[in-house]
Amino acid sequence: MRLVLKRVLLLSLLCISIVGVTVYSYYHDNGNDFTKYMNIRDQSDDYDRLFDNYNFKSFTISFEEEVFTEMTENMQEHFDEYGDYIDNTMYPINLTYRDSETEFTVYEIGFRTKSTTSRNLLRTVDWQGRDVYHQTTFQLQFNETFEYTDGSNLENILKTREVFNLEQLNFEYSQIYQSDYDETMISEAYTHYLYDQADILVANASYGVVYLQIGDTIVNYGFFTIIEPIDSEFVKNNFDSNLALEYGDLYKVTDVLGEGILDLDYEDLVGINLDDIRYTYSLRNNTLDNTRRTHNNFVSFIENINDLEYFKENYEDILDYDMFARYLAISFLVGNTDDIRFNHNNFYLYFDIYTNKMSFIPFDLDNTLGFGKHLDLSGNFGVDYSIYYITENPNTLVAAFFEVDELVELYDTYLNQFIDDIFIYSDFLTMYNASKDIYELILVDEFHLGNKTFDLRNIEWYFTEKTTNVLNKLQ
Repeated sequence: MRLVLKRVLLLSLLCISIVGVTVYSYYHDNGNDFTKYMNIRDQSDDYDRLFDNYNFKSFTISFEEEVFTEMTENMQEHFDEYGDYIDNTMYPINLTYRDSETEFTVYEIGFRTKSTTSRNLLRTVDWQGRDVYHQTTFQLQFNETFEYTDGSNLENILKTREVFNLEQLNFEYSQIYQSDYDETMISEAYTHYLYDQADILVANASYGVVYLQIGDTIVNYGFFTIIEPIDSEFVKNNFDSNLALEYGDLYKVTDVLGEGILDLDYEDLVGINLDDIRYTYSLRNNTLDNTRRTHNNFVSFIENINDLEYFKENYEDILDYDMFARYLAISFLVGNTDDIRFNHNNFYLYFDIYTNKMSFIPFDLDNTLGFGKHLDLSGNFGVDYSIYYITENPNTLVAAFFEVDELVELYDTYLNQFIDDIFIYSDFLTMYNASKDIYELILVDEFHLGNKTFDLRNIEWYFTEKTTNVLNKLQ
């Protein structure tokens, strides 16, 4: 019996050794330690701290000098050929994240510049041959694999990696319009907060300070708004799948090829973005490796909202009308001038996998709270607009919505409710003061790029005037 037990013990130890060697070999292929590329942290806690607006956060983005030079040259070549810097190539960097509770480094993640109107070269040379650095919007891609061998250990680790429970993260610098900064610094993130308080499905947003390390050079890069991406992970976190774990179609709507007015003239505007073409209605998932050519749910939705009588009778089955009513109300209060109502721009449409009902998801909320482009003719940031403000060329969905008495009544109810409960200047002031206390001294003492000092500009006036005008019109 003892001999049998001894053999069993030896066999067990052998199996454990084999497994251990196999695991070690997986993460230490050819003498390389791949464990540093993994993320085994509690990402739920990291996510919560990332989007805690009262928590200090900093990001150090480290480039090898030759990688940074290659990126700059490629962006300049793109400008020379196309007249813009929209080169979406990913470049490898390391990221060190710090907040008030933790610090960690993630290796070999992707970096690219993004946006159309706020994308710049990160470095130029002045007339005296000195390096000059510039802020630009950018994206970090945590599951980028670069040019690793298909199926290799490192590729398998990287392509499934998440940080903060996200596959990517977006950064926008303090917005500039006609050479003026949004000196409150937090308007965009606070607008995300207001949308969330209004129970609208919206990405989380916060802010922090960014540093670039290029070789041995440290650049104090400034204050940035941090925004959760709306992607497949966002869909999984906010919607239910079918039994096969499939999700509905997600379309991003911008004015890149034409206005996203949602009328019947859509055929040439819907598709899958590729390197050489971008669509107004861009399918973001379920692309079948970019081979899909049908958009049945989207087409049905367009046809249904363009048939006004059908929409009036069936709006409950066509869209999440309650969420859309709340969106229109809070969007009007914050004065979003680059959205579906004013500019046919900056929103997602998600179609439920079972019912095909549309859910509306806004994004790009930087023209709000008395700042930004598209002022009305009085230069008064839209505070005097009719609460049912419709442009001369209204968005089809918005126009149909305001033709339904029940929906207009619901919208009026939400305007009143949000003014009472969430659209409150003192709440903004609390978050503003906390952010100023956390970041301003660092930005000034370290002489960061961009705006360094916080200011309330016209924000109290905007809250007061907007509230007064809306309440008067509701009466």
